Amino acid sequence: MKIFWLWYLVSSITCYYFGESAQPYFPPQIVFSPDDGLTVFAIDEINQRAYVTYPFTPSLTQTAWVMQHFPYAVPDSPQSKYYVQLSAVSPMDSCMYGTYWKYGGNMLNFFPSHWINGSSFEIKNYMKFNYVMVHSTNSSEDEDHWYSNVTCRPDSGEIVPCQEMYFEKNTNIPRRLVEVHRAQWKVIQVTTYFTIKSIGKPGDKYFNSIPEDWFHICRDDDLEVLYNPQRISLSLHESVKVQVWLSTPPHRIDGNDTVIIRWKSINCTDCFTLSPKELIFSIENFHERQTLTITRVKNTEQTMLIPIFNGGGFDLVRPDAYPINIQ
Repeated sequence: MKIFWLWYLVSSITCYYFGESAQPYFPPQIVFSPDDGLTVFAIDEINQRAYVTYPFTPSLTQTAWVMQHFPYAVPDSPQSKYYVQLSAVSPMDSCMYGTYWKYGGNMLNFFPSHWINGSSFEIKNYMKFNYVMVHSTNSSEDEDHWYSNVTCRPDSGEIVPCQEMYFEKNTNIPRRLVEVHRAQWKVIQVTTYFTIKSIGKPGDKYFNSIPEDWFHICRDDDLEVLYNPQRISLSLHESVKVQVWLSTPPHRIDGNDTVIIRWKSINCTDCFTLSPKELIFSIENFHERQTLTITRVKNTEQTMLIPIFNGGGFDLVRPDAYPINIQ
């Protein structure tokens, strides 16, 4: 029993020492590809900015940027004070963005998930290990090998570390990552090889392609209309009250911070009456629930009321994404 306890104590101390020693991560400033050049990341922890690009389809390219101080933001707007993530698809000239603050930022992300903490964002190291990593004493002459202190059993049957990381010898230059993943109904071991393009501050070329007018031409992914209830059943000459409010403040454009919302039926223009005919929201009252009363005056098949937006940055929001469904 004493021998077992001594072995356990020594093993624990050894694992703790290697796990807590100067474990290398990715360099804080690096440009690399995890898939042989298809995807390219440019990460700058020091200046809190990052870039990624990859083929969205054979003919389209997806590019995204995230920064603490996003260029060309409207002064005194939330986008000028908080992290912003912008994505664009070319050559479609389609773009959208999200702002990481208490009223948004949870829907849009093209970067490592551990950079997000609720509605806040911080550009951190690209790699986050899920386990305590132990430095191997059997590393090769040109590599440092780190492996997790937890093992997994992929479908191949062998017991392997759940995560392994290989670096160029005595550096933090990553070479490959080996992880056990669940892919649909299979548990497999996957190897990711890293192609390093540069170490040090990424070139400005990765960030100079941000359109200067992104605030005005790109859709704000945080702008949403909320309903309670959103699906209603309405008989002839019956009325129902629907609460309407916004998830985030509308934009202030040319000194005006209001959005006016009206609704139209998609297949019957005179089947319903609405009171009031329009609702107005601003930066001050966006979160206050206003009441829309819907009355059926003519029978029709199942339909939807689609919003019509005017102002507040909602002109780029897809109306068909925020219907009121009526049965």
